[in-house]
Amino acid sequence: MLWLAVAASSAARAATSLPRVVHEQGRHALLVDGRPYTVLAAQLHNSSAWPAVLPGVWNDVLALHPNTLEAPVYWEQFEPARGRFDTGHVDALVEGAREHGLRLILLWFGSWKNGQMHYVPEWVKSDPARYPRVLDEHGQPVDDLSTRATSNLEADKAAFAALMAHLKRIDGDRHTVIMVQVENEPGTIGTVRDHSPAAEEAFRGNVPADLAKALGKPAGKTWTEVFGADADEQFNAYGIARYIDQVAAAGKAAYPLPTYVNTWLRYKGKHLPGNDYPSGGATWNVLDLWKASAPHIDLIGTDLYSTDYNEFTKVVGQYTRADNPPWISETGYDAGNAPYLFHVLANGGVGFSVFGVDNDPDTPERRKATQAHARNFALVDSINEQVAAAAYRGTLRASVERRGQPKRSIELDNHWHADVSYGAPRWGDAPAELPGTPDATGHVLLVPLGADEYLVAGFDARIEFSRDNADGRHGQLLRVEEGSYVEGRWKAVRWWNGDETDYGLNFTDKPVLLKVRLGSY
Repeated sequence: MLWLAVAASSAARAATSLPRVVHEQGRHALLVDGRPYTVLAAQLHNSSAWPAVLPGVWNDVLALHPNTLEAPVYWEQFEPARGRFDTGHVDALVEGAREHGLRLILLWFGSWKNGQMHYVPEWVKSDPARYPRVLDEHGQPVDDLSTRATSNLEADKAAFAALMAHLKRIDGDRHTVIMVQVENEPGTIGTVRDHSPAAEEAFRGNVPADLAKALGKPAGKTWTEVFGADADEQFNAYGIARYIDQVAAAGKAAYPLPTYVNTWLRYKGKHLPGNDYPSGGATWNVLDLWKASAPHIDLIGTDLYSTDYNEFTKVVGQYTRADNPPWISETGYDAGNAPYLFHVLANGGVGFSVFGVDNDPDTPERRKATQAHARNFALVDSINEQVAAAAYRGTLRASVERRGQPKRSIELDNHWHADVSYGAPRWGDAPAELPGTPDATGHVLLVPLGADEYLVAGFDARIEFSRDNADGRHGQLLRVEEGSYVEGRWKAVRWWNGDETDYGLNFTDKPVLLKVRLGSY
C-alpha cells in the first residue's frame, strides 16, 4: 500500500519532496515532507495579512496551538500595476510562519472573494471594456468578472503563476508553504449565471461532450435539455470551475504545490443560487460537475460555520467521497464546533481551520472558544503522525456528543467495542439515564497502533472497552499508560489502574493521552 511506501521513504528523500495530495482506494492524505500531515490551522481575518499588521497577530494565532497559518494574498496588492509584482507581503508571511514554527497555507484572493471581485486590482476594476463583468438577466453588470472573457482569465493566470514562481524561489527547498487556495468562495452573487453575449451563445450550445460523458448525461444536448430547471446554475458552475482550473494549472506549471477551492455552502433551507449563496461555487449539488471540470484542483474544501450536529455531520458526509476527503477550510471561532475536529479526522479528513483568530474583543465566549480549539489542536498535533497515518488508512475512530444521545458504541477490531458515555460521573457507576454534558462538549478519538492497542484521547467523556465473547474469550485491560511522544517515542508518565480504570477511562476538560493495550482470556 502507498502509505507503507510513504512511511518507508528515507529522511533525505522526504526532506526534498514537495507537499502533495494523494488519493488511494477512496482514502486521501496531504503529504508534507513525505508523510501524511493533519492541518490544524488558524486563519487570519481578511485584512490582517499586511506586513505592518502581522506583528500584532502572532499572540492570537499561537494561542490556538496551530501547526499551520492560513493567510490571504491579495491580487490588488500583489500586482498593483499590470505586470509589476510586489512580493513584500508574501515574504513577510513566509518569514513570520518560519519564525513561529508554523507551516503556511496561502489563500489567493484573485478573481473571487466571497462570490465577488473585491480584491481584483484597480487597473482591472477601472477598465470594464477590457475586463468585462458578468451581466445579469437584465443586461446589468454585477460585481463579478465574466469567466467567458479570455482577458480576465489570462490576467488572473499570469498573476497566480507569478505568485507560485516566487514561492518556488523563496521556499522551494523549505516547504513552509504546503498548499494554496485558488480564489476564495468563488461563484456569482446577484444573478444565477452570466448573460453576456459570449455566455448566451455558449448556453444555447450543447453541453461539452467530455462533461456529458463524465456525468453520465446524453451527448449532443443543450444545457436546458440536459439539466432542466438547474441548467443556469450548472452552466455557471462549469464556467467557474474551468476558469479556476486553468488558473491552478498555470500556477502548478510554475510550482506544483497542492491546490484547493473553498466553498460557501448551500445550507439547509438555502435554495436560491446567486442570492442565498454564490451561484456556481462547489456546492454539493454541483460537486460532480466540479470534480469532472477542475482536475488541477486537489481538494474541495468546505467553509462550514454550523455548530449543529446534524448539519455539520451532513456536510462532512456530502464532501467525503472517493475523489475528495473532508477538509474544513474554514469554521467559526466558536466552542460549539471544536468537537467536530475528531469527526472530520475519523472520516479520513486532512484538516480543520478556524477563521478569524486575531484582534477580536476579549469576551467570555471568545476565551471559551480559544480553550476548546487550543486543547484539541495541541492534543492532536502531539500525535500528528499517528493521527494522519490512521486517517489515511481509514482506521481512525471517533465519537462526538449529540444532544439527547449520551451513549455511543464504537465498533473496533477483533470483537472489541468502545462504549462511550457523556455526562457520567468521574468515578462510580453511571445512572441508567445519563444527562449528557451541559453544552454537548464530549468527544473522543481512538488511534489504532497495532493489534488490540490504541492511543485514546478525549474530553468530557467516559470510555469503557468491552469484548463480545462470540469466540468464547473474554476481554480485559492489560495496561493503560498515560504519557506522550517525545522525539517520536512513546514515554509513559504513569499507569492507570484501580480507581482510574474500574469505572471506565474518564476524560475531563484537561487533555490526557492514554495508550491502551487490550487482551483476552
